[in-house]
Amino acid sequence: MERISASRSHPFFSKEQGLSCPWIATAPDMVLTNPLECGSAWQVRISTWLRETASQSSFKSRANLEISYAKGLQKLAVKFSKVLQSTQKKKLGKAIELEAIKPTHQVLSVHEKKRKSLDNEVENAANLVIGNWNQQIKAKKKLMVSTKKHEALSHLVESSKQTVTKKEKQKLLSKLKKSTEKLAKEDESYYQKNLAGCAARLKWENTLENCYQSILELEKERIKLLYNNLNQYTQHISVFGQTLTTCHTQIHCAISKIDVEKDIQALMEETAVSSTENKSEFLLTDYFEEDRNNAMNKERQESSLKSKLLRLQKDIEKALRDREGLERMLKSYSKDSTFPDAESQKITAALMDETNLKLDLLQANSYKLASVLAELEQRPQPSHPCSNSIFRWKEKQQTHSYVKISRPFLMKRLENVVSKISSGGQRLPSSSSTASGVVQIGSGLCKALYSFQARQDDELNLEKGDIVTIYRKQEEGWWFGSVNGKRGHFPAAYVEELPWDAGSPATQA
Repeated sequence: MERISASRSHPFFSKEQGLSCPWIATAPDMVLTNPLECGSAWQVRISTWLRETASQSSFKSRANLEISYAKGLQKLAVKFSKVLQSTQKKKLGKAIELEAIKPTHQVLSVHEKKRKSLDNEVENAANLVIGNWNQQIKAKKKLMVSTKKHEALSHLVESSKQTVTKKEKQKLLSKLKKSTEKLAKEDESYYQKNLAGCAARLKWENTLENCYQSILELEKERIKLLYNNLNQYTQHISVFGQTLTTCHTQIHCAISKIDVEKDIQALMEETAVSSTENKSEFLLTDYFEEDRNNAMNKERQESSLKSKLLRLQKDIEKALRDREGLERMLKSYSKDSTFPDAESQKITAALMDETNLKLDLLQANSYKLASVLAELEQRPQPSHPCSNSIFRWKEKQQTHSYVKISRPFLMKRLENVVSKISSGGQRLPSSSSTASGVVQIGSGLCKALYSFQARQDDELNLEKGDIVTIYRKQEEGWWFGSVNGKRGHFPAAYVEELPWDAGSPATQA
C-alpha cells in the first residue's frame, strides 16, 4: 500500500488524490478518499475488479478470433464455390475430350492417311499420261528421222538405177528393203503408243473419279461425326441451366436443319465439272507424209497416207461393231425392268463410253489424214466441225497435233449414255457425240448426184455436187452424215460414194 500511496500518477487516483475506479464510481458510498483507511476491504475490491477485467479481455480476444475465423470460413466458402464451378467445367471439358476431340482426331488421322493414298494413286495415273505423251513425241521424232532417211534412200535408188552396177544396185535394194521394214516397225510402234495414250488417259480419269468418290465418302463420314459431336454437345450444355437456354435453342435449331444427304448433293453439284468446262486433250498421230514442204515423192506420199487411212478405217469399223453390241446390251437392260444387276449396267455403260472415246480419237486421226490427202489429190476439203477441235503447237522443229474432247462428269456421262440408249425413240447417229459430247469424224465421203429437200427435222438438205461426210450406212437405204456443218439422214440413192484407194508403200516402192 505504500507503493500505491507513494505514486500519485497511478490510474486509481484522481487529480484530487482520491481513488478513481469505474466500479467504485458506480457505488458512491464505497468511494475511498484515503486508501490507508480502506484496509483489507479495499484489497478485496481491487482483486475482484482485476479478475473481472481479465475475464472481459479474454471474451474480447475470443470474439476477435471468432470474427477472424468467420472471415476465413467466408474466404474458404468463396474458394470452394469457385472449385465447384471449376469442377463442373472440368467435367464438361473431359466429356467433350472423350466424346468429341479424341474420336474426331482418330477419324481425321485415318482420313489423312486415306487422302495421301488417294493422292498417290492420282499422281501415278497422271504420270502415266505424261509418260505416254513423252513416249509418243520420242517415237514420232524417231519415225520422222527414219522416214527422211528412207526417202533419201529411195531417191538414191531411183536416181542411180542407170549408173550403178547390178551388184551395187542389189545392195541398194537390200538396204531399201531393210529401211522399209524398219520404217513399218517404227510406224506401228508409234501408232500403238498413240492408242495407248487413250487407255492411259481413261485410267487417269477413272482413278480421279474413284478418288473423288472416296473423298466424298470421307467428307460424308466427317460431317456425320461432327453432327454427332454437336448432338452430344447440346446434351451436355443443357444441364447448365437457364443461363444457356437461349444459346442452346439457337444451336439446336441450327443442328435440326442439318441434312447430310442434301449437303453431300450440294457439294457434288458445286464440285462437278460441266461438259463444257472439262475438255480432255489427246495427242494425234503426226506423220512425215503430212508435211507440205517435205521432199517425198507425191505418189509414195499419197500411197502411204492411204495405207494409214485404211488401217484407221479397219479399227474404226471394229470400234463401231463393238459400240453396236454395247448399244444392244444397254437396250436389253433398259427393256428388262426386272434385271437385278445394276453393276453390270454400269460396267457396260463405262465400256460404251470408252468405245466412244476411242472412236473419237481414231476418227480425229482419220479426218486429219483425209484432209491432207484431199489437198494432195486436189479434192475439196472435208468440212466438219471437228476442225475447230484440233490444235497444234510447235516444239523446236517439231509440230504436234492434239484434239480437245469434251469429257463431262463421269457419273453424269454414264447416266447420259444409259438414258439415250434406253430412249429408243430417236435414231442414234453413228457419232460418239451421243455419249461424250464430241463430234465424230466421218468414215467416208460421197458426192451428191441430185438435189434432195428434207421432209423431217432429222433429214439433211442436199444440193447437186455437195461433198458429204458419211457417218453410218443403214440397211434401209438411208445414210447418216454431215455437210456444211449440218447433220442428218439422206437417201443413199442420191449420192455417189468416193472410194479411197489403198496401197502398200512397200509393194509400190
